[in-house]
Amino acid sequence: MLMNPRSIILIVAIGLGSTCPVNAADLLVTQYKNDPSGAPYGIALEKGFFHNHGLDITGIISGAGGGSSVRNAMASDLGYGDVTAAPVIAAAEQGQDVKIVGITSRSLADLVLIVMPDSPIRTPAELKGKKFGISNPKSLGEMMGVLVMEKAGLKQGDVQMTALGSLSGALTALENGVVDATSIPVILFRTRGGESKYRVLVSPKDLPLIPSQLGMATGQAIKEWPEKLRAIQAARREGTKFIYEHTDEAIQILSKLYAPLPPKDVGIMVKELVEAKFWTEGRIEMPLLEQTVHAMRGVGMLQNDVDLKKIVDASFLPPDLQR
Repeated sequence: MLMNPRSIILIVAIGLGSTCPVNAADLLVTQYKNDPSGAPYGIALEKGFFHNHGLDITGIISGAGGGSSVRNAMASDLGYGDVTAAPVIAAAEQGQDVKIVGITSRSLADLVLIVMPDSPIRTPAELKGKKFGISNPKSLGEMMGVLVMEKAGLKQGDVQMTALGSLSGALTALENGVVDATSIPVILFRTRGGESKYRVLVSPKDLPLIPSQLGMATGQAIKEWPEKLRAIQAARREGTKFIYEHTDEAIQILSKLYAPLPPKDVGIMVKELVEAKFWTEGRIEMPLLEQTVHAMRGVGMLQNDVDLKKIVDASFLPPDLQR
């Protein structure tokens, strides 16, 4: 039986459509434009890496952070989010159906620990008996402070953690002498004057090795669309490799993402993070998660140890990263 031309065109169109990305969706990344953790996603979007892996990512939504980002990622169409590590572990411990599917940044080098230029404090050990400004209790800033102080030989209680409600509030408190030190995101640090206004107490490459963010997926996403999770991980990996291998071009792309931060400052930030090996291709390093649990216990987020193997699923990473 001969088919008419219109039927043939329809069949060809359906066949072509099946090879193109379907189910357009937004991707949630915590503090996307305010923190460099999500930079590989921005590169992947700009360079078409998502599309190359069969995903139609229409945009990237910036999550607020903490438990809010975890909840929003769980409710999203993809069931995936790049979010802060501690709230994911806490959610899993509370019985939420979520898994860690990749580590996206392997240190806290996206934060800076600062004092004012005229401060007599020259080392973290000299913070004993001083006040350390944080946004809120159990925040990533407090976790960073606890780990830095511990490495310096200080005990819990040697430094007074002072909650000020927001990152800007902590910075204002530092400027007014209410606290002696604080930690803030590197983008906020550079937006507010950088080294011309503050003094960095601990350099990015010397900050604690715990993930500032990681990839999280819901049980539904894992069961119903695993191919999308693999595509996200593969595209993000390409974005990460691009930053390390084509740093200058990456800086040009990221300068648009982090505007109004001047391109010169974006360049300094990216090169510092490249030197610190901040971004990871996704491999799940269990010692980093164990350090996260340790820090969570230090700030009162957890009372007991966590069986991390139960909340980790590396099967969506490229095969060479699953080992």
